[in-house]
Amino acid sequence: MYLLWLQGSLTVGCRSFENMIIFLLTCFTEAVVNLAYDHVTQIYNTRFGVVISQGAFADLVVCLTEFSKNLKFQKKSLAAIEALKSTVPKMLRTPECPLSHRAGSLTNGVGPEREGVSKAISRQTQEEQFWFPVLFAFHDILMTGDDLEVRSQASNYLFDILKQYGGDFPPDFWDTIWRQLIYPIFMVLKSKSEMKNVLNHEDLSVWLSTTMIQALRNVITLFTHYFDSLEYMMDRFLDLLALCICQENDTIARIGSNCLQQLILQNVHRFQPEHWSKIVGSFVELFDRTTAHQLFSAAASSSDSTSIEDNDSVRKPQGEAATVKDLSLNADSPTLSTFVGAQQESEKLDRESSTASQSEQTAESVNRTRSGSTRTNNTSTSPSQATTELEDYRPQSGLQQQPIVVTAARRKFFNKIITRCVLQLLMIETVNELFSNDAVYAQIPSSELLRLMALLKNSYTFAKKFNNNKDLRMRLWREGFMKQPPNLLKQESGSAACYVSILVRMYHDEGEERRRSRAETEAALTPYVVSLVLAWALY
Repeated sequence: MYLLWLQGSLTVGCRSFENMIIFLLTCFTEAVVNLAYDHVTQIYNTRFGVVISQGAFADLVVCLTEFSKNLKFQKKSLAAIEALKSTVPKMLRTPECPLSHRAGSLTNGVGPEREGVSKAISRQTQEEQFWFPVLFAFHDILMTGDDLEVRSQASNYLFDILKQYGGDFPPDFWDTIWRQLIYPIFMVLKSKSEMKNVLNHEDLSVWLSTTMIQALRNVITLFTHYFDSLEYMMDRFLDLLALCICQENDTIARIGSNCLQQLILQNVHRFQPEHWSKIVGSFVELFDRTTAHQLFSAAASSSDSTSIEDNDSVRKPQGEAATVKDLSLNADSPTLSTFVGAQQESEKLDRESSTASQSEQTAESVNRTRSGSTRTNNTSTSPSQATTELEDYRPQSGLQQQPIVVTAARRKFFNKIITRCVLQLLMIETVNELFSNDAVYAQIPSSELLRLMALLKNSYTFAKKFNNNKDLRMRLWREGFMKQPPNLLKQESGSAACYVSILVRMYHDEGEERRRSRAETEAALTPYVVSLVLAWALY
C-alpha cells in the first residue's frame, strides 16, 4: 500500500520511494522486490514527464541504479540496467525535458529553458541536470556492482552514450566527465585502499583484470572518436596511460603499453608537432620512472652507492617475493616473463659452471671474454658451450652461496628495483614496435625522434655501466638480491639494437624532413657505432 501511495504522490514521495527501494533490496524476498520493480517501471513508462517536471529525474535514476547493483536478484539487475540505458532516448523525446528540442542539433550545450521544468534545479546546467545522473549511474555500477556481466555492460553503455551524444557536450562538461567519471575509475592504481573498502582482495583482482582493463580500452576509443574535441586533454590521457604502464602487475603494464600504441596509431595522421612533443615527453617521463637507479645503492656495502629518491608512481609489490617470479599482483596474474627469461638463462650458466668445477683440482677465478672463451688450469670449454655464454663474469667455481636471510622490508626494496628493470625492457620493446611502424616513423618530426633516441642511448649507457660493475653485481648476489648475479644484458642489447636500427633508417631516408636533420643523425649514430665496434674488438 505504501508503494501505491508513493506512486500516486510523486510530488512529495520520490526520495522516500528511492530510500524504500534500497531497503527492499537488502531485506525482502524476491516477490516483494519484483513488486517494487514493477511499480518503478510503471512510473518510468507512464509518468516520466511528471518525474522530470518535479525535478525527480535523478531520484528515478538512483532507483534503477540500485536494482542494477543488487546481487541477490540478477534478473532484475540486467533488466534495470537496460532500463537505465533506455532513459537517454526517452528523456530526449520527452517534451518536459529541455534537452528534447536540442537532440541532434545542439552545438554549444546551451539552450532556452522549457516551461514546466522545476525552478529549483535551474541553477544547474542542463547537462548536470539530465546527462550527469545517467552517466554517473553507469559509473557507479561499473565501480561497485557485484556481477561481472552487469559491470561489463555498464562500462560499455557508459562509453557508448559518450560516443553517441558527446558531440553535444561543451568543454566544461567534458572536464566534469573526466574528473568525476573517467579518471576515478583508475584511482585504484594509485591507492588500492579505496577499492578495498568495497571489494575484497579476490574481487579486486578480478575487477582489475576485467572491468578496469575494459574501461581503459574504451577510454582510448573515446579519445580517438572525439579527437578534435578532446585533444586539449591529451596530457591527461597520456598521464593515465603512464600510470597503468608503471604497475608491477605485468598484465596491466602491458595493456597500458598496448593502449598507448593504439592511441598513437589510431591518431597518427592527426598529430601536429605539439602533439608529438607531448608524446615524446611522456616517453621521457616513462623511461625515467622505470630506470632502476637504486641498483647502484642497493648493496649496503657499495662504495659507489648514491641516494636515489623514491618514486611512488611505481607501486610496491604486495607481500614478500623471493624471486622475480613472485612479482605479480596476485597468483592469477602472469609473471614478468621477460626478466624471468634472463634469470633462467643465467641459472643455466650457473649449473654449467658448477658441473665444470667438479672436474677441477683447485678453485680459481674464471675470466671469460665476450666470445665466450673460458680459461681454467688445463681445461677449455668446447665451441658449442662457448656460443651459449652470456655472462662475462662468474664467481669462483668452487664457491657455494650460503643461505641469505633478507628482511621483509629489504625484499620489498629489492623487488621494486627488479620491477623497474622489467618495465624498462617493456619501454624499449614499446619504442621498437611503435617507431618501426612506417606510418608513425613517417609522421614524427626528426627532432622528436632524435630526442626519443637519446632515451635509448641513456638506457644502453646505464645498463652497460651496471653490467661492467662486477663487484657491485657480486655484492648484490651475496646480499640476496637474486638467486644469481644480476645483469641487464637484455636492456643493454635491446636498447642498442633499437637505437642503431632507427638511426640507420633515418640516415638513409631521402625525405625532406630527414635530409634536413642528417647532420644531427650522423652525429648521434657515428660515435655510437664506433664505440660498439671498439668494444667488441677489445673483447
